[in-house]
Amino acid sequence: MSLTGKITMGVLKIIKPGKGSFSDLEKLKKKARKENEGFSFAFPKNRKAAYSLLPGTPRECMIIDPVTRNNQDKCILYIYGGVTNNWKTQCSMAVDFAVRTGTEVWYPVYPAMSEVPVSVTIDYLIDIYRRMTERYDPSKIVITGVSMGGMFALEIINAINRKYQSIPMPGLIIAHSPGGWPVDEKDWEQFRRYEKNDPMFSEGDIRMTLKMVPGDMSLSEPYLFPELGDFRNAPPSYLFYGDEMIAGNAPLYERAFIKCGEAGKLHIKITENMMHAYSSMPVFPESRASYNEIVRLIQISGVKE
Repeated sequence: MSLTGKITMGVLKIIKPGKGSFSDLEKLKKKARKENEGFSFAFPKNRKAAYSLLPGTPRECMIIDPVTRNNQDKCILYIYGGVTNNWKTQCSMAVDFAVRTGTEVWYPVYPAMSEVPVSVTIDYLIDIYRRMTERYDPSKIVITGVSMGGMFALEIINAINRKYQSIPMPGLIIAHSPGGWPVDEKDWEQFRRYEKNDPMFSEGDIRMTLKMVPGDMSLSEPYLFPELGDFRNAPPSYLFYGDEMIAGNAPLYERAFIKCGEAGKLHIKITENMMHAYSSMPVFPESRASYNEIVRLIQISGVKE
C-alpha cells in the first residue's frame, strides 16, 4: 500500500466520516429534506470544458464537453451518489472524468432517493439515457456511477429488461462501489466481514439508509436488491470496490448475473485497504491505477472485434 494511501485511510479511520451517524431516522429525513430543498443549479467554473443543459427535461441534465475531445463518437452518462440532491459535491469529479477521458459527459440532476420512490428516479435516468441513444450509437455509450449512482447504472440494465425493451443496451457499465441491499438476512454476513476495515459505514448505517427511501420497500421493488436484478443481455460491467461494507453487494450482483446467464459479462475488483468509491478519485497510486484502468476500458469500448 502506498504512503499516501496509508495516510488517507489512517485519517479516515480516525475521523470516521459519517460512520454511526445514521441512528436517528427522523433526524436523517429532516436533514435530507433541507438538503433537497436547498438545491440550486449552477454551471462549474472549470474552463477545461464547456457546459450546456439538455433541453426539454423536467430537471437539469448538464452536458460537459471537454475542450480536448478525443472520443467524438462516444458519450458517458455519469450518475453521482448519495440519497439527497448531492450533485454539487461530485460535479467536479464528472468534469475531471470528461477531461481525462476526452469524452462528452451527461450529468443529470436526478430526483433524490430520499425524495421519491426509486422507480421514479430510474424512469428519469432511463429517459436521459434514451435521449443519448438518439444522438449516439448505443454501443459507444458508457454508463458510470458512484455508490448509489453505481447501483443506478446497473439498474438501468434491469429496467430496460423489465419495462423498456425497445431501448437498446449501452456498450459498457462502470460502477464505483455500487450499493444495494440483501434479500436474505443471512447475506448481511457478507457485509459484516468488511465492517472492521471500513472507516465510513456500519451495518446500521446501511440498514437505516434503506428506511430513508420512500415507497414500497418490499421485494416487489426490483431496483434496490441486486440479487433480484434482470441483467440479461448486459454489456461488459466492471464493479470496483474497496474492502468496505458496500462490497457485501459484490456476491449479490455476481449471483444475479449468473442467474441471468451473463456471468462472463461481470468483472468485480475488490482492492484491499481502500475506502468507499476510491476508484472514482485518482488521488493516490491505488486509486490512480484503477482510474487509469477505467479510462482504458472507455477508450476500447465499442470497438468491433
